[in-house]
Amino acid sequence: MSTINENLDSVPTPQGDMTLKVLADHRSVNSSGDVFAGWVAMHLDQAGEVCARKASNGARVVTVSIGSMSFLRPVQTADLIGFFTRVTEIGKTSIKVVVEGWIENHHGWEKLTETTMVFVAIDRGGRTQRVRSFQ
Repeated sequence: MSTINENLDSVPTPQGDMTLKVLADHRSVNSSGDVFAGWVAMHLDQAGEVCARKASNGARVVTVSIGSMSFLRPVQTADLIGFFTRVTEIGKTSIKVVVEGWIENHHGWEKLTETTMVFVAIDRGGRTQRVRSFQ
């Protein structure tokens, strides 16, 4: 298991663009005072969607897959978490985005997690449509 965490934390600074920054508050914690993993996953998904929407020139996009996540440290109330994104691939209807979560503190940034997500552009009827890329 340490190999996964070592690989996940092999880059010492955030990669990509700051897409979302949130403050962990008392509504997102369990009885031990640690933030639920699902709360972090929700924000990873939101940041990924913002990035994919931008990459598709404003098209409606939906999440179709989320890769595995390992958490390198617990998140506590009052932690400030930055979500950094970068597009790694654009297909005919899909956009692959890497999303990293980092905790900001007095030491700088400490990596929390990362995942690769795939989004698909859809039309008003919910059917896939071609990505209108800005590239």
